Amino acid sequence: MSGIGGRNNSRTPRLKGSKLITTALLAMGILFGAGCAKIGEPQPPQVLIPKAAIDLAAKQVSDYVVLTVSKPGLNTNGSPAADFHSLEVLRLAGISKTATLPEEVFSAQSAPILSIPAARFSDYLHGDNFVIEDKLLVQRRSEIYSSAFRYAVAFTNSRNQAAGFSNQALIKPVPIPLPPTLTADVAETFIHLKWAAPSQNMDESKPARIAGYKIFRSEDPKAPFSPVNTDLIVDSEFKDGNFQFDKTYYYRISVVGSIQNPYAESLPSEAIAVPTKDVFPPQPPGNFHAVFQDGAAFLLWAPSPSTDVAGYRVYRSEPGVPQRRLLNTELISIPSFRNSGLQAGLKYEYYVTAVDKHGNESTAVEASVQVP
Repeated sequence: MSGIGGRNNSRTPRLKGSKLITTALLAMGILFGAGCAKIGEPQPPQVLIPKAAIDLAAKQVSDYVVLTVSKPGLNTNGSPAADFHSLEVLRLAGISKTATLPEEVFSAQSAPILSIPAARFSDYLHGDNFVIEDKLLVQRRSEIYSSAFRYAVAFTNSRNQAAGFSNQALIKPVPIPLPPTLTADVAETFIHLKWAAPSQNMDESKPARIAGYKIFRSEDPKAPFSPVNTDLIVDSEFKDGNFQFDKTYYYRISVVGSIQNPYAESLPSEAIAVPTKDVFPPQPPGNFHAVFQDGAAFLLWAPSPSTDVAGYRVYRSEPGVPQRRLLNTELISIPSFRNSGLQAGLKYEYYVTAVDKHGNESTAVEASVQVP
């Protein structure tokens, strides 16, 4: 967003289209007598003036005002708008309960604060909407919160003509808090974001005006951040379950101070980086059974309920051998295993674990076989 502040010496557009005076050459009618070919009256040149905007809106961000307005698509005669000279932005400060002032009153009392030439439209356009920041340069924040600000814009053509002012956007800023500082922990199924609720507003007034919070996320700190939550968060934590391991996510948070008129929101906080690494073992297999049959131990178990299981490992211990022995070098993909070459009269203990795609291994389940 491109910002402004204070007054610029921009030209106030002529808000009424120049009155086109057509001089009919009456002598032409005299010079041509009866029976002469009839010549049509000369037509004035067509003047194309962009339509006045009707969707100017203002909202509070931190301690300044953000204006949005769409670019006119048509001229006043219905033809496509293409002849732009500038976008003029005007502001009137002062308390007023009137939703809309007469155009002549606003024109006389307002001050031009920005003139955007057509060559710089792209600096302010986001899609088809202009986004303009008014920094409200004042000595004290209290001056911002004790005043109302009324805005209007006008689009001019190359002759510096405008169809009139846009609708008027009136806003009375309110004190809101600075954004909190985020912290994050990574759990197996979500990223847990936490923060402390602000205790005061930017002007140190209390209590802090908090309607809720917004969380923003990106996978590239230099790329735009997208909102994560659709509804305002009213608690001081948020669990983001839409993530993948082995990625780094960047988060920011803002405070919404008011959802009424005016809508007031803080700037986003500094971004925090949250690398995600899967260090969480899967759940173990279930219902493990071992039976001796046809000279071998047959092992059967229920699959682990975890969704990222890559396979299973089978271990065996026997009398006189303190350590467990891994029986399979490759992960077993099916929930069964056959172990032969057992000695008669010995009792064997078997253990099965689940292993996920990141190499994390579950706790073991145990069953035993007595060889006759």
